[in-house]
Amino acid sequence: MNNLFKNKTVIVTGGSKGIGKGIAEAYLSEGATVFILSRNAPPRKIRKKNNVAAFVTCDIRDQNSIETAITNILKETKQIDILINNAGGSPLLNAVKGSLNFHKSVFDFNLTAQFQMSVLIAKKMLKQKTVSSIINISSVTANRPTPGSAAYGAAKGGLVNLTKTLAIEWAPKIRVNSIITGYIETENSLLHYGNKSQMKKVANTIPLRRMGKPEDIANACLFLSSEKASWVSGAALDVHGGGENPSYLSALE
Repeated sequence: MNNLFKNKTVIVTGGSKGIGKGIAEAYLSEGATVFILSRNAPPRKIRKKNNVAAFVTCDIRDQNSIETAITNILKETKQIDILINNAGGSPLLNAVKGSLNFHKSVFDFNLTAQFQMSVLIAKKMLKQKTVSSIINISSVTANRPTPGSAAYGAAKGGLVNLTKTLAIEWAPKIRVNSIITGYIETENSLLHYGNKSQMKKVANTIPLRRMGKPEDIANACLFLSSEKASWVSGAALDVHGGGENPSYLSALE
């Protein structure tokens, strides 16, 4: 443990599994006090050595739930230094096959929830003496068409725009950045891709020839919330292994 974030309080939404768990573990390793917000508690406590993340029940789509979670957190700590808006996601579904209520729920879970979480946390951060950090976890779908993810991609694109606007509104007290995540291998990857062979095919389309790991995103979060990034705000950092090969290259093979 290097204690780079000792005496810092970090909130990670959706931190009980996948990318969120990796982010929580990274901050625990650096000595931070970590609160995981999710509707369901992780199957076992998330820890790094003797540093254990606290779980707080919260539905990020519900304002009252967020406000209750913040109140409970502030009973345990004096301030909130870092917010990682990680929770999100959506199943693949062609736009015309989904109901309007389904698409609205995708927007609510991937954009509206992050907006209200950021606003409610910022009200606390703006009153603090220190500079705070908010990081929004976006996706490569924000920057390119993704059939089957129309609402999700639009929401993630909106999250990047929201990041840039809030970075201006809340400067210099809060630095707001986003991370454009690529294909990340998590415990649920086989459910999404089918099998190891399919995952390998996906990995071969990535210039760095591997899918990302939760710690790849976690390391980007550590950087963006550290003093080394003290002049970085409003950024959309690509963490995607180099992106995707242009489709015309496959046509020429």
